[in-house]
Amino acid sequence: MFRDQQRGGLESWGRPPVRRRARGCVLAFLLGVSSGCYVYPPVVSAPSPGTELRLDLNDRGRAALGNKIGASAVNVEGVLKSPPDTVYELGVTSVTYMRGEASKWSGEPLAVSRDYVANTTQRTLSKSRTWLTAVVMAAAVGALIASRGLIGGGSPASDPGGGGGGASFR
Repeated sequence: MFRDQQRGGLESWGRPPVRRRARGCVLAFLLGVSSGCYVYPPVVSAPSPGTELRLDLNDRGRAALGNKIGASAVNVEGVLKSPPDTVYELGVTSVTYMRGEASKWSGEPLAVSRDYVANTTQRTLSKSRTWLTAVVMAAAVGALIASRGLIGGGSPASDPGGGGGGASFR
């Protein structure tokens, strides 16, 4: 039973309360926004160790790495461990597959030949997207505070409360 139902709320048994759904929507929005502050521009010069890369695999790469990361892998993301000559040595953080699924990894080492890579991009923080996100979040918090009257400054109660005529108790 939902907490609102225990207190006599009007929510139906099968539906979660409106506040719970709203919190879920906000959480989903924040998760999407937090990952949306990054961009993946193409790598134009040799990346240095410690750089976060995304390697888009070609057909040869999918076939050659299938037994290590999965046959339908589309791209591999990770931290570059050493300067790439003919091979990218990565500490893998995620792998994305053809159907859109992604699996998180915890830095397992993987060697990817340059011959297996169709495109190399670098994960970079976008300052403009980050500022835009911060402004939108601040506006949302401000709107929430204003709509809920969470800041003091309200007018005093018009009924001082003292009761009225009626029986007196001694």
